[in-house]
Amino acid sequence: ALKKQFDDNFTMRMTGGTYYRLLNMYEIAGDGAGILPAPNKGGRESSFPVPEEGKQFDISALWHGSTLGAYNKTSLTYFWRDSENMLQLQRYGKDYWSYMNDNKGTARGIELQSNFNWNKFDLDLQATYTKTKSKSRNSTSAGGFDYTDVWATFQPEWEGNVRFTYRPVDTLDIFAEAHYTDMYYTSRTKDDRGGEHAYLSGMPVDDLLVFNTGIKWKMKDGWQLAI
Repeated sequence: ALKKQFDDNFTMRMTGGTYYRLLNMYEIAGDGAGILPAPNKGGRESSFPVPEEGKQFDISALWHGSTLGAYNKTSLTYFWRDSENMLQLQRYGKDYWSYMNDNKGTARGIELQSNFNWNKFDLDLQATYTKTKSKSRNSTSAGGFDYTDVWATFQPEWEGNVRFTYRPVDTLDIFAEAHYTDMYYTSRTKDDRGGEHAYLSGMPVDDLLVFNTGIKWKMKDGWQLAI
């Protein structure tokens, strides 16, 4: 890891190395509903996923100070990861999914976070771009393994959120926000004919824009009502 503070407002930092990530119980055992433990292999043995490992790197630019008459904190990060045993959520039955990791691949992208705080107004911005490439391990007739390209499942390329908050008094927040999720694939299968065949074989889900609005009222110390 390396960090350099250029002045009171601007800092850069980067990290790099190898990683080894143990599984959590959610990834092993599911949620008891739509996500279930991985199916066993022909009724003979369990096929729980194994820890994910690989190499990773990121570099960030950090700013805090006065911007547009507000106190602003902004971070911009580029990240890269090369993974073995890449963990993916995969559909196994008509109505259930399981986590499996017989894949390897890379993920790289950019993440922006920025918060503006005025006297009675806040503006919060978040945006992430992630490009993921995934390969699935297959057994060969010679007893070895090879890899084929597959879709990375449940991984939108773009995701972002914008929230605006107004505080007429210190105890009341009124907010509105918009959240965007880009299209993503729900099946890792990639038709080798390419084009529309490859796209549809991933069973894509359309992009989605959701709007929320609400209030938060601090009635007294230790109590808050949110609608």
